[in-house]
Amino acid sequence: MTASPSPPDRSPRPVPDRLLDLLPAALAVVVGAAVTIVYSVGQWRSMQVPSWDLAIFSELAKAYSNLEASIVPIKGEGYNLLGDHFHPLLVLLGPVWRLFPTPLALLVVQDLLLAISAWPLTRLATRLLSRPVAAALGVFYVLSWGMQGAVAAQFHEIAFAVPLLAWASAAFVEQRWRTCALWLAPLVLVKEDLGLTVLMAGLAIALRGVQGAAQQPSRRGPAWWRRLTTIQLGLGLALFGVAAFLLTVLIILPVLSPSGTWEYGLSGDGDSTGLLARLISPEVKLATLGMLALTAGLIGLASPWMALVLPTLAWRFLSSKEFYWEWKNWHYNAVLIPIALGALLDVVARLKARRSASASSAPGQAQSPPSASAARAQPEPAPTPSGWLAAPVWARWAVALGVGMPLLAGVATATELPLWSMTQPGYGAVSPRADAAAEVMELIPEGASVETDLGLLAYLVPDHTVYWVGTAAVDTDYVVVDASSSAWGGNPPADAASWATEQSTTGATYRLVLDTGGYQVAQRVS
Repeated sequence: MTASPSPPDRSPRPVPDRLLDLLPAALAVVVGAAVTIVYSVGQWRSMQVPSWDLAIFSELAKAYSNLEASIVPIKGEGYNLLGDHFHPLLVLLGPVWRLFPTPLALLVVQDLLLAISAWPLTRLATRLLSRPVAAALGVFYVLSWGMQGAVAAQFHEIAFAVPLLAWASAAFVEQRWRTCALWLAPLVLVKEDLGLTVLMAGLAIALRGVQGAAQQPSRRGPAWWRRLTTIQLGLGLALFGVAAFLLTVLIILPVLSPSGTWEYGLSGDGDSTGLLARLISPEVKLATLGMLALTAGLIGLASPWMALVLPTLAWRFLSSKEFYWEWKNWHYNAVLIPIALGALLDVVARLKARRSASASSAPGQAQSPPSASAARAQPEPAPTPSGWLAAPVWARWAVALGVGMPLLAGVATATELPLWSMTQPGYGAVSPRADAAAEVMELIPEGASVETDLGLLAYLVPDHTVYWVGTAAVDTDYVVVDASSSAWGGNPPADAASWATEQSTTGATYRLVLDTGGYQVAQRVS
């Protein structure tokens, strides 16, 4: 049986030491929040729009703030966003929007959620390693490739999953099974596929029960009973996760979706390639797997906690959408980071619990009492090594290499990741088109309906009912065309009024009322 980490030492410590132990986690949270918020504000000021997600979730938050159903016109007239992905936990955005009715508030909320997730894992690293090493791991974590991709892609529901996974990971390493389960359970309210992540977590807990992992001192009863209750808890959590997944994708989403189906079910996308080949080809998938393995320090792959990444990797790699496979961009990797670091620290804890042969006497070895004269001649016995000094040399080397790998990978890839753009002169400067954009928004009356492309999609949400040009099926009061928007594929309409009139299904006509800075505004006149 492999060594089990002992429960964390909760004995009283001097107050100065306890305060110093908080510094690495505090540093990671503050650095992460400060850097990502500055990045997000710069992105907002310079009007960078990577996708329509921010606008979609802004309309959702706006609806929740008004105690309305989760209807998001950007996705289509009367579209219930809970039929797209199942994320009822996002109702928490309602009060945020009520206080700060701007999409920028959602960016800051995401930045804070990602930053605060560094707290439990950095505190755990402080208890297992040293303060400087824990601080380095914490800063790496909060500025890692997965977090940067999420911040650059702007708001997404997975922002709520990351801190839940971080606290669950710390509880798993410390064998606080019930606490771990309580942190995991809300994941099924963040996104439907995370029920499968909960399934894998339950199996990991059950496996630890089978292995006879040590329990907290507060747990009562014989060892066999504690193992049995751990196995029961793990299997119960696994059953809860798979039941939540099936209930969501087979009943809830089809009922709420306009199409009557789960729109993200894997159908093979017409790809006849073998399953294994689709999981590892093309090479970008191997690059993503490599970065994930390095984040776990390689040794983390030995932890059952690492199995939690499998559902997310499976649905991404089996899809034909290439941006699902990437490791440098988008938000899809953020949920993998706390799992990988948690797996690394899990193995670190188990290696630390090992004892070298010299640290303890061989079991069953009888010791004859020394004579009185011999006892007087013998020096005082050396204190028994504890902590890392008691661990075998090979275990210490394994931990050193395991902890060093993610740090080195983070430094080596820094220039390839989104936050590196902050080092460029002029990052975050106000867009040269800001005055023209302000003129557009001032022209359109508050409460009017607007159909537009990506350029001003999120910026128009606070004061207007906004539709996207790709899904609008109604004649809106205004149509805004941004000639620079990627939505047009490099071929924007030459005249917004003519385009809007041609697109109308009810015979409405539009007239051009503004043409400035690459923006055109058409108003419905009949």
